[in-house]
Amino acid sequence: MTRFDADRFGRFSSSMPEGVYDLVISARGYLSLLVRGVGVLAGHNQLVTRALVPGDGEDCEREPAAALGGYITDRFGRPVANVTIHITSEDAEVAYTTRTDRDGAYLLNGILPQSYDLTLCAMERRLARELVPITPRAFVRLDLRLMQI
Repeated sequence: MTRFDADRFGRFSSSMPEGVYDLVISARGYLSLLVRGVGVLAGHNQLVTRALVPGDGEDCEREPAAALGGYITDRFGRPVANVTIHITSEDAEVAYTTRTDRDGAYLLNGILPQSYDLTLCAMERRLARELVPITPRAFVRLDLRLMQI
């Protein structure tokens, strides 16, 4: 377990190895917040924004979560921004969506473990589709190269 102290605005910065982490955010006089399955992508700066609620509470256990992340590049290895990554569980009851940033990076956090159908879309075209198994407490690194856009 590693502890970070935030500045007066609640910000902190740290260099962490690629992986999946459970993040506990707490402050005196506020309910603690547990954020499961926060993915850290190597070499990528990311922002996690959460708000705390005043009060006292009890700890509660939730199912372990995982994360999926990587980089999307074109056939020349250049980052591709604004690609939509959408994953849907095999029973179609759970779905997550995100977009690549200007570096072609994407992260999906707090994913419940099971198999997902992953779809990449850009400019209203489906570019790729594959099955991705997600296991508990795992960071699944999936870098993809698009041969045509």
